[in-house]
Amino acid sequence: MKMKRVLGIIVVIAVLASALYYWERDELKPVEKPALWGLTDPPALANMSWEKTRNAEVLKVENGSAPQLYGEVIAELQDLGYAMSSGNWSRTNCQWSLWERAGGKTYYVAYNGSTFLAVRGKSSGVLNETRREWLCGKPSGLFIASAPSPWKAAEVLAIGLGKELMDANISIGQANWSGPLPDWYLAKFSFGAKAGDGVQVLILIYSKDDQVRYAEYVLRKADGSLRFMESDAGQYRALIVLKGRKSDVDRVLSVLVGAPKA
Repeated sequence: MKMKRVLGIIVVIAVLASALYYWERDELKPVEKPALWGLTDPPALANMSWEKTRNAEVLKVENGSAPQLYGEVIAELQDLGYAMSSGNWSRTNCQWSLWERAGGKTYYVAYNGSTFLAVRGKSSGVLNETRREWLCGKPSGLFIASAPSPWKAAEVLAIGLGKELMDANISIGQANWSGPLPDWYLAKFSFGAKAGDGVQVLILIYSKDDQVRYAEYVLRKADGSLRFMESDAGQYRALIVLKGRKSDVDRVLSVLVGAPKA
């Protein structure tokens, strides 16, 4: 099941040329910073009374807010780029899941109808702690989820874009992005397209459209010559940034989304 889901995501992303969006904007309008910008931990769990243990931090909520808190945390973990690595969704009376993110903490969250449990910290510490604190089953050896990480989504999208360019006789290769970067993103991937003097392509992964809009605003403010596209990337959203001589970028855009607007 895991392999089928991953292959399905790869197939969807690999044919994204028809789903890419390109635009020209004549003026730079301010964009408000999204609420989840720059965060590494779910805001629903901020200012909570965590118990520090030798292995991790543990939080238990056993009041009427437990079910709402569970739903909010699951949604925020996804929006902050955490990928569910394992979980048990087959039981309606009790669910748990383990979430991981590159550069972030590992989270174990569970809810049994009356109690919400969260354990966070380094992966090994969280797994050790859940052997003592768990509601619905131990995280190891049970159902393995197949949600791709933001970094995998960026890589797979780059493969799809690269294939479109190579089919049009534009070769691609490694290239470090030399333009500006926003101060927050879930993942990034860059490559070079050998069109004319060369075009640098940067892929930035986000979870929401407002994050994509704000990232574009930050980049356009730093360099008005950059060009932008956006696309779906599995369960994420991608901002695709192109840097190079205008005629070279136009050639790349004409392959990926058709002739650019005048």
